[in-house]
Amino acid sequence: MRITYSLFCLLFISCSLNIKPTDLEHLNGYWRIDKAVAPSGEEKQYKSTIDIEFFKIEGQNGIKKKLKPLLNKQFNSTDDFVPFNIAFSQKKCIITYTKQKESWQEEITVLTAEKLNLKDARGVIFHYVKYLP
Repeated sequence: MRITYSLFCLLFISCSLNIKPTDLEHLNGYWRIDKAVAPSGEEKQYKSTIDIEFFKIEGQNGIKKKLKPLLNKQFNSTDDFVPFNIAFSQKKCIITYTKQKESWQEEITVLTAEKLNLKDARGVIFHYVKYLP
């Protein structure tokens, strides 16, 4: 009984926070959106999307930038970017973007070296895969 209780507590603690501060290093780099899943379960595939999102983070602050890949493994880019900060709150990892007096948030629900899932305020989950130029 005691072992079962201990294992249950360990499982609960390990599952209570999906994203840890040490996981944030995986956010750096290029990401391609694969699909979006609405709260109803409806999916929208983005297989032909050529836009790439670039994240650069230092500490808990960073920038997000949209890029278009070129044939020579470089990107068509502008100077436009969105600054953000990351906070851990109520067992969630929240990105807060701020641009021109507007702000919005997304929750990081999955973050590994190869996968990124962002949940917006409507509950839509955007599934990204790592993009290698």
